[in-house]
Amino acid sequence: MIHRILIVAALFAGWTALAFADVSSNPQSSPKGAYEQNPDHSVVGFCTSHMELSTYCGRFDKTTAKLTWNGSQPERSTVTATIDLQSVNTPSTELNGMLKSQLFAKSATATFTSTEVKVDGQSQGTITGNLAINGVTKPVTLKVKFNGGEPYPFGDKYVLGFQATGSFKRSDFGLTEMTGAQFAGDVMQLQIDIEFLQVK
Repeated sequence: MIHRILIVAALFAGWTALAFADVSSNPQSSPKGAYEQNPDHSVVGFCTSHMELSTYCGRFDKTTAKLTWNGSQPERSTVTATIDLQSVNTPSTELNGMLKSQLFAKSATATFTSTEVKVDGQSQGTITGNLAINGVTKPVTLKVKFNGGEPYPFGDKYVLGFQATGSFKRSDFGLTEMTGAQFAGDVMQLQIDIEFLQVK
């Protein structure tokens, strides 16, 4: 029985290695052109302090993003994103309701449009862009890591993976009018994990 388990484990390990053997961390190996967010494998999360005692996090469940990719010259790449603010999701049902009806009452969406891409290394860099929320537009810079790319296993496409982090002050966008807002920190930390599928 033990031998069978070891054989199955070895086969599984070998299959897993083969499945990810085509992942390339070299951006120049990925096709140029248009990509769109894969919503099934993307998370846009945020965190802030609660009463300076703990960190409280949530996410937005409905987001869309488009990428124009140039792996040979990443600084020429561009990205745009739209977040449905009414899709906010936190551990508290009560808080979700207040965020939707109070904090996000004046603005249904948030948008981000890149204005500058800088490369700091082979697989990392920054993206600066205009973040628009609640009728206010301000620049925000994201630190970005390129996780790699590979042929998409479920179609004749290519898939790219990225991680991004950044922050902004909600007071800069007028996001202060909500019951209990004084207990939440002003700085919102962003954590974005996203896959882009090639558009063909």
